[in-house]
Amino acid sequence: MPGLLFHALKGVYIMSGAAQLIKVAKAEQGYKEGFSGGHWNNKEKYADQVPGMAWVSAGGYPWCALFVSWAALKSGNADLFPRTASCATALDWFRSKGRYSDYPAIGAQVFFGPNGGTHTGIVYAYDSTYIYTVEGNTNLTGSPEGDGVYLRKRARRDANTYGYGLPAFPEGVTTADPALKGKSGYHYAAKADGPVSSAPASKPKAPTGLKKVVVKSGMTLTSIAVAAGVTLAALLSANPQVKNPDSIHPGQTINVPAKPSVSKKPTAKATPKASAKPTHKATAKPSPKPSSTKSCK
Repeated sequence: MPGLLFHALKGVYIMSGAAQLIKVAKAEQGYKEGFSGGHWNNKEKYADQVPGMAWVSAGGYPWCALFVSWAALKSGNADLFPRTASCATALDWFRSKGRYSDYPAIGAQVFFGPNGGTHTGIVYAYDSTYIYTVEGNTNLTGSPEGDGVYLRKRARRDANTYGYGLPAFPEGVTTADPALKGKSGYHYAAKADGPVSSAPASKPKAPTGLKKVVVKSGMTLTSIAVAAGVTLAALLSANPQVKNPDSIHPGQTINVPAKPSVSKKPTAKATPKASAKPTHKATAKPSPKPSSTKSCK
């Protein structure tokens, strides 16, 4: 039963540390940071939820390492990861505990950049060629400065992929490091998928029956609901990530449910409908520019 551990005393199965970490991190896929002044601003929700780290969002600092710390805290793995917004500090933390490797592992914290201090994320699967990760403060364009949480697919042997911190999960660590084969606390596997079902990284897909609308200047949730022929309540139900219905921003993606079908009674004579007037299109703002703050340094 992958991703689960049998609790001998209680006689029940519980989710392993790596499985819970990946579940929590993956659930954030599609989250976007704040947008203001024509660019993404590094204002996010995670800093206020991690004790002592509110300054990260308040100052608009890169938050990829903070996201890993947040996922560790929320998944019950806080002691197995460093609490920091610095990739370099996190890398040194794993090294100081003798838990650094050049090989990937399930639930490992991966580090990117020439010295491992540029960017970071969580590994949920790997094979001989690629690692599959959950990353905060990233994007799908390859830019070093991101705007949200995404699933990524990266080459293991790319010059930008530096190395991995291996958390001391109670169930052990599944790793591709041949030097750790047979050692206590490690399970060697040349390739492995995470303990939570996953697919290759791609753009978030809308749930079945939903369409996506990218918010443009002047749009509101009410105007989107009216244009789609659905109620505002139905629109909010399809977008649990929207915490404040009065605050959406250009570039944000909104899920739009299908217009409910209405049963019509047959009539003796159909009345011709007037031609619908074309819908007025909102003027789009320029594409969001990445914030100028360098990533995770």
